[in-house]
Amino acid sequence: MTMITNRLNRVKVGDQWIGEGAPVFIIAEIGINHNGSIELAKKMIDGAVRAGCNAVKFQKRTPEICVPIHQQDVLRETPWGVIPYLEYRRKVEFGFEDYVEIDRYCKEKNIVWFASYWDIPSVEFMKEFDVPLIKVSSAMLTDTSLLLLAEHPAGGPAGDHFDRHVDHGGN
Repeated sequence: MTMITNRLNRVKVGDQWIGEGAPVFIIAEIGINHNGSIELAKKMIDGAVRAGCNAVKFQKRTPEICVPIHQQDVLRETPWGVIPYLEYRRKVEFGFEDYVEIDRYCKEKNIVWFASYWDIPSVEFMKEFDVPLIKVSSAMLTDTSLLLLAEHPAGGPAGDHFDRHVDHGGN
């Protein structure tokens, strides 16, 4: 991921500028609304393209890490019937081949894609893809180790950028 910035408080994502003086950058939140279906995800990507969105965002998490132990066996109503919560979380997660297809499809449709990360293995997983944006899940904004890894996914030291976001609440 290469980030280009300039003096106008803007950042370049792909071939588009985001920030001061640039048009609004619209992100369609797909999240896990695809229910683990790559075909449904493609339909949502198509809808985002038709609506004029600039990007689509998914969610990436490791269910065994993100689902608290006391909730893993709790039964839940899902599109697959009543199943344990951990099983549900596993069903809605895309794997590597799914993201390869999302990457290919978004390039074909000329739309940016990325994912919000919920845990360190998910950041490591997403290193396999050249996504232009990093978004840490809002629920994980107090996880300093996750923030540090997301700030420098290649493992480099965190600098002023991270400090500014922590000190000023993301501004």
